[in-house]
Amino acid sequence: MPNPGFTLAEDAALKKRLQSLYVSDDRDNQRAVQVFFRYPDAEAEKLYPFITLDLVDIAFARSRQLSEVNHYYSTVSEYSGDSLTYFPSEYNASDMQELVGEADYLSTDQFVAVDLTYQVSTYCRSQRHDRQLTAGLLRYVFPMRRGFIDIPEDGTTRRCDLLDWRTSDVLDQETGYKKRVFRKVYTIQINSEIPQSDLAKLTKVTSVSGTLNEHEQPNYVPTPSFSEEF
Repeated sequence: MPNPGFTLAEDAALKKRLQSLYVSDDRDNQRAVQVFFRYPDAEAEKLYPFITLDLVDIAFARSRQLSEVNHYYSTVSEYSGDSLTYFPSEYNASDMQELVGEADYLSTDQFVAVDLTYQVSTYCRSQRHDRQLTAGLLRYVFPMRRGFIDIPEDGTTRRCDLLDWRTSDVLDQETGYKKRVFRKVYTIQINSEIPQSDLAKLTKVTSVSGTLNEHEQPNYVPTPSFSEEF
């Protein structure tokens, strides 16, 4: 199910990628790892190992911000050079084609470049599962130097960089703080954009007509009514 909207699309894409992880042991050859937004409360049924996902920061990305311009999208051949092919976190190229409808083109303001910072934490009760998740995350989910993530809502491929990871073990509250929970904390950054205005449908001007008013000025030459078609 699509999740259009700023941060909603990014949340869904990141959760989907994390849900591809599995662990194995002598009791189960392939156990899917649960993924929660934030640490689950007491009513949630959680099975170790599990992963939590938190959006912890949204920062203006000055180094990626372009000059203030208008973006346009059109299916008309004479406007084929227009730059807009998506609307951040909401519409992909197919959606844009459907939205433009009978209008000549769509227009919107320049997007604001931002960086989303997520904290991804893994919780395991065994060292084996902890190592399996560490290997899976660093090799397949957040590979160093090759980090990217697809956002199906707008059809873009974003940078998804691992900024840091660290060990942060805790004592298990459910066992009366008598057992240790193996925890790793990963800091992830995803490129994104915030629209400054909604998409507007525009139609090409086909003609201009009018009358210039006379002014009491020296050397004024009256101009008759005019009309011009494009």
